[in-house]
Amino acid sequence: MLVCQVLKGVSLCLAGSVSGWSDGVPGVVHELGRARSPIPCYAAPCSYPEAPRSARNTGLPPWGQPTLLPGAEGKKVLVVGDSWARDAASGIAAAFHGKGQVKDASVLACGIREPINPMPNRHCPDWGREWPALMDKVRPNAVLLSVQWDAAEQQIDPGGKPVTIRDDKARKRFVVNLDRAVRILSRRGTPVYVFGSTFAHVPGSVAVLLSGILLEFSKKYPGVHYLDIYHQLCNDLNQCPKKMSGVPVYGTDVHTSKETKVRLGNWILNSMFHR
Repeated sequence: MLVCQVLKGVSLCLAGSVSGWSDGVPGVVHELGRARSPIPCYAAPCSYPEAPRSARNTGLPPWGQPTLLPGAEGKKVLVVGDSWARDAASGIAAAFHGKGQVKDASVLACGIREPINPMPNRHCPDWGREWPALMDKVRPNAVLLSVQWDAAEQQIDPGGKPVTIRDDKARKRFVVNLDRAVRILSRRGTPVYVFGSTFAHVPGSVAVLLSGILLEFSKKYPGVHYLDIYHQLCNDLNQCPKKMSGVPVYGTDVHTSKETKVRLGNWILNSMFHR
């Protein structure tokens, strides 16, 4: 079966094995005292591959795309996740320029690991219950999911210390919930686009682990597509220009400027709908 993904705005189709695609969540199978699961990256961490030296981009990154190409007119996009989802929704709305619709259901500082006492936002959505209803209400042509917040340290057990997804138990909880999330969001065959990490892809880092997991999901699941947002803003030497063509790339924090949001909005919509 062909599984398509998007890398740097280019759709690629890969042959890969696909686990069952139903609304249910596949359980963990215990055999001879060892836990196995059909969910990608459950048994062992998945790491984002380094680009071969000969293929590395050591110059300026693409910086999104300047123009919205044909195909997005009249489409409806649902955006869920954290603050990077919010940025993406803003950019998509500007890129649509009234020719399409975006439903922004993002919530700042909220992920899918379901930690105890999430900080700083204690009012994160019950996404397992709310997103199915949202899909039925919005009926989008595509969904964008950002889970950047899940790369942060979080306390996931009472009395436990905060951990990242480098922790084995935390990673397993994350990929099980990611499996559940993409199944909810892919109802009726709706394509789901997932962001890679927006932070430096240093070997062994949480960013490389997060991007590797999301990339692997795009290979294993039909209708899940990987968006390499980091390499739209940074090259393979982890150099991220603060300005391009005299325009600021970032705002006052780690998030992007208004101009960058529009360029990324074009790139996201072109990745989703331009053929």
